[in-house]
Amino acid sequence: MKKRTAATAAILACTMMFSGCSDSILTSGTDSGTTSVENIWTAKDDDIVAWATSDSLSDEEKEYYQVKFKDFYPEYSFTIANYGLDETNSAYASYAQSYRKNIIDMLTNEKLILRKAKELGLDQLTEEEMAEVEKAYTKNLSDWYASFEKKAKTALGISTDDTSGTEDSANDEKILEKEKELFNEYIAGFGLTEDTFLMWQTNTAIQKKVNDYLLKDITVSDSEVDDYITKLKAEAKQAYEKSASSYATDSEYKKVWIPEDARYIKYIAVGIASSDYAEINAARNESGADDAEIDKKRDEKLAEIKEKADAALKKATADGADFDAVVKEYSSAYSESTAGEQILVLNSKGLISDALYDAVFALEKPGDISGLIPTDSGYYIVKYVSDAKVTDSDLSDYRKTVRQELLTSRQSEKTNAILEEWRSAVNYEYDYEKLNITKEEETSSDASGSSADSKAENETSSAASSGTATSE
Repeated sequence: MKKRTAATAAILACTMMFSGCSDSILTSGTDSGTTSVENIWTAKDDDIVAWATSDSLSDEEKEYYQVKFKDFYPEYSFTIANYGLDETNSAYASYAQSYRKNIIDMLTNEKLILRKAKELGLDQLTEEEMAEVEKAYTKNLSDWYASFEKKAKTALGISTDDTSGTEDSANDEKILEKEKELFNEYIAGFGLTEDTFLMWQTNTAIQKKVNDYLLKDITVSDSEVDDYITKLKAEAKQAYEKSASSYATDSEYKKVWIPEDARYIKYIAVGIASSDYAEINAARNESGADDAEIDKKRDEKLAEIKEKADAALKKATADGADFDAVVKEYSSAYSESTAGEQILVLNSKGLISDALYDAVFALEKPGDISGLIPTDSGYYIVKYVSDAKVTDSDLSDYRKTVRQELLTSRQSEKTNAILEEWRSAVNYEYDYEKLNITKEEETSSDASGSSADSKAENETSSAASSGTATSE
């Protein structure tokens, strides 16, 4: 069951602007270079591109389930343009195929779900539910407008350098109105309006009601969570007995079981130039390598960074030193995303260099800091943070994660099964020629097409999770 509103909002990230709107959606947005301005489409706006074929359906039902080209193309062209893909470029052909299939599947699924919503009496939103829809819609509109702020200021001759937020209220009003104008020009290029976006968001809320109804009785018991964790612990132990590397490669294992004598560390890496390390590493791996000569080369490179490494060690071992702060200042391995992270080191040789392994397990107690550890990539300074073990608190947190993952998986399986059942009852057929889609049986062995499907789904998912537009 695909949700569309946030994804549609987020894919406003493209910087291209469209103006004008003709009677045919195929000639909309002709200044972009990413929509179908070339004659690669045979369909007309009112052509039916998806329809129900089941004999059990009434004529009224069959008419309801129809999807016309003018329903499909605005969403498709809007999506592909905002990912910056030119569908007339052969390099993007597989991606374009995937987006077309995703959009038509989404539209037909929506038809099915909204029909079921009516049958279940879930097609009307309460005042409270509609208020939530309108609140989210208004917030998203505000974000969409703001994404055109720079263009609006430029169009009005207002400086874009002033970020103080001190513009007078008159200017603020002019900027907002211009943002709205630019936004509406942009979506009009696809045959869309703000009302279309509100309809999408409303439909999404209705689909959520149906989904919640279908999944209301799905639960995960404590015993199921216990069984999952017990099995994972057994797997972790078996993997470790087989080889420490087998254990280390699965990040889930350490959440339920950690071998004895493992340690958590933090480290500072003062690295030599990456090109020098690559050269040394390549020499090590050559047949008949002269380790003495390579060590000499390495020591020359280590000498070049020795002063910096000494300074880092001095700061790290000073009374009251903030080790994390020294990592940030000196470590070539530092990144904001991993700042403060503790590294699990298993008491098993072969997973890290012998020099690092020996230094880590030579430290006697938590809080101890090593001296400079010379390696082929540079100097390391290691801090023994704590003994590694899975605490009751860790297990409690992981139990919550497992419960949610099991629940989500079970819900997804049921949703997919029910949706497939509904699709089978309706028996949708597509006009692949007018949709410019190669039939699935003809692309099933096409690895690039499969990759493109994955990319399209991942990007749509990513966009849906962000829910905010930026056109700058």
